[in-house]
Amino acid sequence: MAFDVNLATLPPLGDGLLPAINRLRELDPLYWSEASQCWIVTGHAELMEGFSGTLPLSSHHIPASLYRVIPPGEIETRLPHTLRYMSRILPNLDGADHARIRKLLVKAVSRKIVEDTRPFVRERVDHLLDRAAGAGEVEFNEQIARQQTGAVILRLLGLPDNYLPRLKAWTDAVTLALTSFNPDPSWLDALERTVIDMNEVFRREIELCRAAPRTDLTSAMVNAVDDGDRLSMDELLAAMNLIIVAGHDTTLNSMSLGVRALAAHPEIWARWRAEPGRSQDFAIELMRYIAMSSALPRIVSADFNWRGRELRQHQLVMLMMAGGNRDPKVFADAERLDLDRSNDPALTFGPGLHHCIGHLLAKMQMAEFFGSLVQRFDRVELLEEPRFNPNLVFRGVQNLRVRFHPRRDV
Repeated sequence: MAFDVNLATLPPLGDGLLPAINRLRELDPLYWSEASQCWIVTGHAELMEGFSGTLPLSSHHIPASLYRVIPPGEIETRLPHTLRYMSRILPNLDGADHARIRKLLVKAVSRKIVEDTRPFVRERVDHLLDRAAGAGEVEFNEQIARQQTGAVILRLLGLPDNYLPRLKAWTDAVTLALTSFNPDPSWLDALERTVIDMNEVFRREIELCRAAPRTDLTSAMVNAVDDGDRLSMDELLAAMNLIIVAGHDTTLNSMSLGVRALAAHPEIWARWRAEPGRSQDFAIELMRYIAMSSALPRIVSADFNWRGRELRQHQLVMLMMAGGNRDPKVFADAERLDLDRSNDPALTFGPGLHHCIGHLLAKMQMAEFFGSLVQRFDRVELLEEPRFNPNLVFRGVQNLRVRFHPRRDV
């Protein structure tokens, strides 16, 4: 029987996804999967082409992806807010619409915004590591990672810390529905309710910023202008729908998978401690290795031939960044966590037109957290092997019970 991978079986597959991707790449970097009924792209060169914007591969996969689990006749009446706003978020746009909104959002999510946030990030990291030192056992996802990344994104958007529990509920609903390979229809119904709830909050914040501009990211988006062009209310709401989730949950998953990886690599822990000035470079290699950024979906918008394969309109294509980041043609000894390698070719934040606009914030938080962690503690002990989330786009674990062991030489 030919080797294949069912992408709907992610939780039990867990870390087995990465060797499976490697196997697919060896067989064919443009692989038609019968089990998943999609093209799985795993070669670095092929992924660069797929992300280039020159092929008829559409990012606008909503509502196309919903047709997989909800009858087309029910979508507009059952999920009107999901269609209205999730179809406007940046990763789901193509062409001129994408270019226009991206230009405005890049003006808002600026290097200055990120650097102005760094002191708060450092303060928050110190507070949470103090808590970890005193607690013994911690559930890292919720007691540390979300308390860090969630607090940062709330501060950027001008929302108080008491929104953290609500933030988790929002994030769980959005990621479960939109980043799973085969979502349950009930997850989409929960997403519809969540979009309504989020937008009630965001609309109020947008109006407050219009009346009295602040120095946060919400005001920066409201006031972003390009040759007289500004984001509309619907576009602002869509952007905040994206940022409130992708702006913190992805980094949360990276932190959790990163802690898990460092527990197995004490030599990396020691090297990181010895060279604190290279914390951001080391964090970028850690992100390549853990493969949190796993895949992005595309829909074939017209029949075409891609390197000898015939792709048909409406077929699903999974662009597996995790595969490209372990392609031995580009990364020597790709399965090794190597702090000396160049990550210039890495696909972690998506190459080309859809490069993640929040990459500076993610890199900064990862560098600050892990840079402090290795200085404060000698090692981290995993207390159990976690179960993975049913999330193909952004890999993560459902829980991570750990114990941090404080330094003995200070």
